[in-house]
Amino acid sequence: MKLSEATVLVVDDEPALREIFAKWLVAVGCGKVHTAADGLAALAVLEAEPIDLLITDLRMPVMDGVTLVRRLMETGASLPSIVFISGFGDVDRKEMYALGVEAFIAKPFDREELLGVLERALAERASLWLTPMPVVPRQTMQFEACCFGGVKDKRCLRLGRGGFSAHYAGPLSVGRVAFRCLLASEEVELAGEGYVRWRSKTAETAGIEFVFLEPSCRAWLLEAIAAADPRSFIPE
Repeated sequence: MKLSEATVLVVDDEPALREIFAKWLVAVGCGKVHTAADGLAALAVLEAEPIDLLITDLRMPVMDGVTLVRRLMETGASLPSIVFISGFGDVDRKEMYALGVEAFIAKPFDREELLGVLERALAERASLWLTPMPVVPRQTMQFEACCFGGVKDKRCLRLGRGGFSAHYAGPLSVGRVAFRCLLASEEVELAGEGYVRWRSKTAETAGIEFVFLEPSCRAWLLEAIAAADPRSFIPE
């Protein structure tokens, strides 16, 4: 989906920012733009209107962005694409990616940065992950997994709409990574480049966002994501 076809909801407690974001969206021909001052008002819009893309601030009165996303997940309804904006860095990204948030943008940011993130959030999966990173990742993640799924089995790779999480005991830090995983049960290999978005040293797990997928694994991975239809962007 393109921005020109999308219905977007902007949620922020600062009226000036709501107005600026709405003007940016209208200027690029966004299909329809709604605004709300807090999470509770946003829920009312979401109940009344089909929303394709939700842009929400993290900290707001009445109901904050985290609570808003949790409430959406609890409804069981189809989720819009969700982008967080915030001037604070204390959000639990592991939880938010698991709840379906697709991107985080730190304030302040400019128009081009926001629109680029929104376009990627709306894009069809088949149009993503085609181009290697301009800077080759310095760290490499090589491991084996027995299968997809199996949340209780640490040997399994857990797949989301935009990445995966897996057991990994080797050294790994947040940032760029090249990954290569042999899936024994499927007799296929998942390989490409991405970002380590979170790392749990105690549980020896990591969450990786896809940026580039090698051609040999694109087709079957896109089919696997479509078949699983995961709500999480990167599972816990």
